[in-house]
Amino acid sequence: MEQATITLENTPANQQISRTIRDFHKKKGHPLTIRFSEEMTHIILEAPCIYLPGPHPPDETAVIDGQLRKCAGHFEVHPKNKGKTINLHLDSELAAELEQIRSRVSSKTQSEVIRELFIRGMRSYLAEEEEALASDPNAQPEK
Repeated sequence: MEQATITLENTPANQQISRTIRDFHKKKGHPLTIRFSEEMTHIILEAPCIYLPGPHPPDETAVIDGQLRKCAGHFEVHPKNKGKTINLHLDSELAAELEQIRSRVSSKTQSEVIRELFIRGMRSYLAEEEEALASDPNAQPEK
């Protein structure tokens, strides 16, 4: 399972912060691993999700490996999301169009071209839907 990680300098203030985080985890019933670097110079906190009590994020000396999210009354550090591999079957016409686009844009990879096409297509679709709703106030958006 992916882990979020926070690395803090091993100072008395950061030791207290680590204890506060540990206690917050115990209160919520979530696992948290606290360990020290080999030289004992850094405190390393690891968990599937690290909960940081209080309304303020960690200071800039904290090294966060994950995504910091603000929640009501606390912060959470989630592991970085990895992309997912999907199998996409394109009919011959779409495959030919994709190859034609890719040959014109040689600076981009095939996945970059597909991602850009999806983004542009979604923006176009949302603009059309917005336009249809604006012209017909009784229309319901598709789900």
